Amino acid sequence: MSEAPQKDPETDEAPVTPVLTPAQAKRANQSLKGMVISVLLTVAVAVPVVLLNPPSNAEQFKPDVNVSAVASQAGQTADFTPVSPTMPEGWYPNFARWTAGTADMIDYWDFGYVTDEEGFVEVRQTGDATPGWIAQMTGDATSAGTVDVDGTSWKALAKDSQVTWVHEDKDSTILLTSDSGTEVLRQSARAVMQELDGATKK
Repeated sequence: MSEAPQKDPETDEAPVTPVLTPAQAKRANQSLKGMVISVLLTVAVAVPVVLLNPPSNAEQFKPDVNVSAVASQAGQTADFTPVSPTMPEGWYPNFARWTAGTADMIDYWDFGYVTDEEGFVEVRQTGDATPGWIAQMTGDATSAGTVDVDGTSWKALAKDSQVTWVHEDKDSTILLTSDSGTEVLRQSARAVMQELDGATKK
C-alpha cells in the first residue's frame, strides 16, 4: 500500500502580505505629501515665469503710444505745431516725446513708427534747426541729393544704411530718418505733408 505524498510545509503556506507598521505608514504618507507639495511649488514658480515670457508675437509687444495726444501736450511748449500724421495701415508708433534742449540747446518733437514689415522710421521736428543740429541728429550724414514727393522737395542725407530726408516748412524743419528703404521714407513724407497741408487749410 503506497503512502500519500508528503507536502513540504514551507511551500504549503499562504503568501505573506507585508504589513507596514503605523510608524512606517505615517512616514510613507508624509513622503507622498512632501512630493505633492514640491510639485505644486514648482508649478507655482513656473507659471508666472511663462506668463511673463509669452511666445514671441508682434501683436503682444505693441506699446500703447498715442502720438496725437503727446503732440498736443508738446504743442503747449513748442513754437510750432507738432505733427501727428496718419501713417499707413499696419504701422504703429513705439515712442513719442518732446525733447528739451539736449542738442545745441534746441527743443524738438520726436516720434517713431514701426512699419508693417518691421521696418522703422523716426520723425523729428523743430522750429530752430541749425546745420549743427541736423548734423548731430543724422550722425554727420553727407548730402545725397534731393527727392521730390508729390511736388514737395526733400533734401537727402545718408550715412551707411541710414538715410534722412529733410524738409523746411514755413515754421519748422522736419527730419525723417530710416534704414528701411526709400519707400518707407516716401510714405512717411507723404503722410507728414498731408498733415501739414491739412493744418494749413484749417
